[in-house]
Amino acid sequence: MRIMPLLAVFTLLIACSAHVPSVDDILQTNQYVLISQQDVLTSIQTSVPSDRCPHFMAKPSNKPRSKHSSDVRVLGVHLIRDHLSRSPPMLMTVTQKYPSSSSVQHQQIIIQTFALNVTDVFQSKFRRGVEFAKKAEARSFQAFATDRSITTLFDSMNHMLYLLTSSPSANFKMYQYYLKGLYNKGLSIASNVEYSQSSSSSRYDWQEDQYSGKFYYKEKVDAEVGLFEIPMNTLVPTAFEGEPGVKIAENYNETLSGANGGVFFNVDIVHGKNSTTMVSSLMPSSLEPGFKCEATVNKSSVPFFNKLIVIREQDFCMLRDGLKYNRANCKQEQRDFLGLGPEGEESSIVKWLLVTCIIMFMVIVLLFVYIYWLRATFTSDYDRTHPNEYETEASLFVAKQRSFPSVYQDPALLDVSVDRWN
Repeated sequence: MRIMPLLAVFTLLIACSAHVPSVDDILQTNQYVLISQQDVLTSIQTSVPSDRCPHFMAKPSNKPRSKHSSDVRVLGVHLIRDHLSRSPPMLMTVTQKYPSSSSVQHQQIIIQTFALNVTDVFQSKFRRGVEFAKKAEARSFQAFATDRSITTLFDSMNHMLYLLTSSPSANFKMYQYYLKGLYNKGLSIASNVEYSQSSSSSRYDWQEDQYSGKFYYKEKVDAEVGLFEIPMNTLVPTAFEGEPGVKIAENYNETLSGANGGVFFNVDIVHGKNSTTMVSSLMPSSLEPGFKCEATVNKSSVPFFNKLIVIREQDFCMLRDGLKYNRANCKQEQRDFLGLGPEGEESSIVKWLLVTCIIMFMVIVLLFVYIYWLRATFTSDYDRTHPNEYETEASLFVAKQRSFPSVYQDPALLDVSVDRWN
């Protein structure tokens, strides 16, 4: 009966020795900025120790919401990035505001963009609250309260902002806005297209990844919640016409709160009798195992909106280095982290290996030519016209074998009869 305690100890040792991936392991880089948005609180972290949870996961905000917080609701926080690495990345927030002095029919959608090149953020590895209101470039437009805004999605390559809404009659609507002047002080909405349908959409938890150029959503199909992905340029036929995306995960029951920069960020709120627990997790977009963090929060301060944005590699270096940014140096830093040599080293190895093979082949050919030359040079004319005695004897032996048949004949040809005359 001692097998069970030994088995328990063995299982415990395996569990203790199991590797828990760090943020660096999940992202496959140490060049990153984690930007967390919990309602109106923005926090930034540039490095996470391997045995720690990010601060926004371990210690979320416990500040109770004010009585005016219900007047402003965060719809989306989006990364604005230049895919050609000409300009540093920026952040865009989309909020919904109900002015108390006006009718509810005049709710306001406010778009704010602001620069992230605040280099003092990189001087501290701990969470830092950032006040962007004074630095923001803001634009607003009116929306009718009869359409309940659900969320926003942004395509930074085409500068398209999508507002997903639903009406009291369960009609689904999506508004498409082209944002002009994102990288200067002339932000404006150049065009507006509305898509509507008479039925509600069964797809939810929409997220975006500006690095992979994909949108993600969840949908319940055959009593099972699946996670799907689509290219950004197929959002209209997918969300409006109902075209299916590509399923990448099954039984995905967590609340997806971020999918940017190669990582999925999930948040679930567990309400107990005496406490409320915020359970959050990070996992790579390859859906390999990640890690979870739990934090106790006040019930009155549980954020309605959670979002994680990851800024990585070249975008990270542009923010960190400012005018000293060098694309080649930043790329080499990433290669060093991955344990790779200088760029081009692999091609150099292949090139020299090919040259070595060619040289060896030429040496072998020259060796055969040299052997033939030796045989041709050191054989005299007498040897060519007068074969030696050993060659003569061998030739005579072969001739005799051919001239005199063997004394042993094929038994099938022998006549075994007793009287061959009868």
